[in-house]
Amino acid sequence: MVTNNNTSFRNLNSAVQAILTQKFGGEISIDKGENIHPKSLYRFRVLSGPDGIPESVFVKRKRARRIRVEWACLQFLSDQMGENAVTPRIYGGGYTGKNNDPFIVMEDMGEGQNLRAILLSDDSQTAKMVLIECAKALGRINAHAIGKVEEFLKIRDSIVSIEQRNEDLYTTYAEKLAETCDAAGITPYQEAFSELKSLIEFLEPSNCFHGLTHGDLYPVNVYHSTSKSKVYVFDYEFGHFQHVLVDGFQIRVHLDMWADVSRFPDDIAQEMERIYRSELAATCPEAQDNQWFYRRLIEACVYETIRCIYRFFEPPKAVFSNIINNRPAGDYEALRTNPNYNHWGLPAVRRRVFYRLGMLAQLTEEHNYLQALGATAKKIQDKFSTIWPPEVQEMPLYPAFHHNLSENSK
Repeated sequence: MVTNNNTSFRNLNSAVQAILTQKFGGEISIDKGENIHPKSLYRFRVLSGPDGIPESVFVKRKRARRIRVEWACLQFLSDQMGENAVTPRIYGGGYTGKNNDPFIVMEDMGEGQNLRAILLSDDSQTAKMVLIECAKALGRINAHAIGKVEEFLKIRDSIVSIEQRNEDLYTTYAEKLAETCDAAGITPYQEAFSELKSLIEFLEPSNCFHGLTHGDLYPVNVYHSTSKSKVYVFDYEFGHFQHVLVDGFQIRVHLDMWADVSRFPDDIAQEMERIYRSELAATCPEAQDNQWFYRRLIEACVYETIRCIYRFFEPPKAVFSNIINNRPAGDYEALRTNPNYNHWGLPAVRRRVFYRLGMLAQLTEEHNYLQALGATAKKIQDKFSTIWPPEVQEMPLYPAFHHNLSENSK
């Protein structure tokens, strides 16, 4: 780890010290700090200070809008959950440098590993434990946040200005569904478009089941602190209020928002969902009602599946069609510079899309809800199965659970 001595970093040191002094009172001294992650995360150790001050803190710097959003989210969750917080507690934030670069000062999560590193290891016992604790944490976060949009907006609006978009949600998603079907060369069931109207209430900001959601929930953003014997959910740069089942749905797709796009054993995923529902029910008793829960889960699946396709396949129609149909996309600048496409790689993107289409088809059939949308998803998936490579049509187990394969083969 690199200790920093440049002027900009010394300014940050002084600013952090001032925030901790304001938070805890008394004279406080901190060290020069060290990089935990290049250019974004630092650890400062407290050399002296009043009783109750932590031994060290994390300081995070990132793109201005993202760090301000995270500041607001962590402040909101710190206020709502107090000592029971399963996100890093926030101590404050500020600005440094000639560009007024924002930073936040938060709880040091201690020594440990993120969930991705654990899933890629051979430690199935720890992997299962952290996954279960992740589901529990997610349910608690959603339970504490549900229905408290005014409290959140009061904090957020004091930190960051976000332009509200007035969007015709039905038209937007109907057009995206139609274009996907057209690019795939299939005819959607017409009832699917009337069923899409169920999304309007699901996405409507006034929905009483809206709460703070993570927005980027994947294994790297779950941390197992071995020094604190605690599992954290962190990195709320994309946090915002929407229906809480958008978070809950991520358990169904095995936290697939990462290039690995692998899965957990079914029994673990089922246990995670059961625990999530139990925790959410503390303030949302509807979560224990099967019809309510699965219908909202299906609506989340529709929203996330269509959104997933357009997050990654967003060039103009001709290029979109070429990617869908396994043809060369050509020398198209927007495609080559699309950070999502380049960061993930086409096989991972296709695996995510394929799995979500199958999940939508399965859920709608099992629960007799939005069946035309599910049947349309199945038609799209069937078409992709004829043109996409076999390796993107199955989601493999994470390495931590490879022993499950050998046991099942005995």
